[in-house]
Amino acid sequence: EALSPYLEVVEAPRELVAEDFSFYSRIAPALFILLGIRNEEKGIVYPHHHPRFNVDEDVLWMGSATHAILAKRFLES
Repeated sequence: EALSPYLEVVEAPRELVAEDFSFYSRIAPALFILLGIRNEEKGIVYPHHHPRFNVDEDVLWMGSATHAILAKRFLES
């Protein structure tokens, strides 16, 4: 909610989406966040593990802020 003017939040069905991350979710509640970094205007269009993969650094603050907010909420609960 704190970042809602900047984010598009999409609820997806539960799934195990990342290499080792799924093992953590077997023993503790877990949350996997996908941060969109594609920016066609900048030519940032290649998927992860592609040799030309790049990150739109202008959106990294959103990922950092999201993690900080979630950590704060967890510690307060």
